[in-house]
Amino acid sequence: MKKNALALALLGLILAGCASSRAQAPTAVFDLGPAAPRQVAEGRWANVGLEVRAAPWIDGTAIAYRLAYDDPNRLLAYTQSRWAGPAAQLFGQRLRQQLGLAAGGPCLVRLEVEELAQVFETPEKSAVVLQGRMTLADKQRKLIAERPLALNRPAAGADARGGVAAFAELAARAAQEMAAWLELQEAGGKLKVCG
Repeated sequence: MKKNALALALLGLILAGCASSRAQAPTAVFDLGPAAPRQVAEGRWANVGLEVRAAPWIDGTAIAYRLAYDDPNRLLAYTQSRWAGPAAQLFGQRLRQQLGLAAGGPCLVRLEVEELAQVFETPEKSAVVLQGRMTLADKQRKLIAERPLALNRPAAGADARGGVAAFAELAARAAQEMAAWLELQEAGGKLKVCG
């Protein structure tokens, strides 16, 4: 009798474990989608490379968010969604595609990312935020120019999918900002040292 009860209890635990593992949805993996058309002429800044660096708590595959209405100092991550690669790497790849920049070059633009998250003002309203600093360095990596970068984009949905779509738009906006900044540097003769 005890053996039957033990066997039934064990069978119940096994079935409960199987049911709970089936109930959990698979993790959704996101990137920034297909590349948009290049914003500048091919080879325009062939001597300028791009490096994107992010704070360690940002530079992973987690899609980060903050609940500004509850605890803005707490960085959270979606449990059933993640980036296909480190967020900074995805942003760097998109910026290189948009601007025709290489991974390295005689001169280097570095984007230091300090914040990259979806920030919820209310449970239904959010925007994605990118904060950091752009620097331009010459062949010896001596600083030529720098400027802060602070962008945000409203998210269409209050979930990871809405945030990712807004991140893709934010990456395109960051490419526009970087292109305009590089054009100013070029007009001021600061890119001559990159030849």
